[in-house]
Amino acid sequence: QAVCLAKDVYGTSHSKYADCLIDYGFYLLNVDCITASMQVYKNALDVRLDCFGAENLQVAVAHEDLAYATYVNEYSTGKFSDARKHAGISLAILSRHLPSDHLLLASSKRVLALILEEIAIDNQGQTAEKSLLSEAEELHLFALKLATNSFGECNVQTAKHYGNLGRLYQTMMRYPEAEKMHLKAIQIKESLLGTEDYEVALSVGHLASLYNYDMEQYHKAEELYLRSIKIGRKLFGPSYSGLE
Repeated sequence: QAVCLAKDVYGTSHSKYADCLIDYGFYLLNVDCITASMQVYKNALDVRLDCFGAENLQVAVAHEDLAYATYVNEYSTGKFSDARKHAGISLAILSRHLPSDHLLLASSKRVLALILEEIAIDNQGQTAEKSLLSEAEELHLFALKLATNSFGECNVQTAKHYGNLGRLYQTMMRYPEAEKMHLKAIQIKESLLGTEDYEVALSVGHLASLYNYDMEQYHKAEELYLRSIKIGRKLFGPSYSGLE
């Protein structure tokens, strides 16, 4: 309704229409309509480019949103070139116009780090893998530092950055560090959101994966998988794709 209203009131070439598209794209992404979310984000980016030109902070944010949606959409295919392109453009624009400790940089660097990690996994055993993972770690640590300085330790955004580092360290085969990061993320999220929140389920599932695939702690993994599934089914129903 908001998108339709903005279209009627402002037209399809107005920045307010683009703002509504960004919100709608976020909604679609979080209700598992990934392909539709990508298209909406593309439309929003095009409108903002027409309104503001390429060198603009709102355009940078739209590039980041599209990068993340594309990353999620291509997770199973390994085709991350478009996601990397948009993430790189976003970070370049933000770096030129914001101080180095601005929170928008933390978000942009987090998205680029996630993409680089997946590209590294697809290049396992090749020369590029180590440099990609090192760059991803640097980006994640930067984002964590900014979040901690801005929000403190006990904050959901800080917890997300710990979880991202946990997944990265798992990929880098630094398993004790990965476990530490995942446990920290779970502890923070549970203290703020309760034990049956979607964010908690995500972190629990990531720790379960670490125990199952890399640390041979299968009983712990089973317990955590079952807990994550229970939360997902309760919140989204049995057809939720995250249960896969």
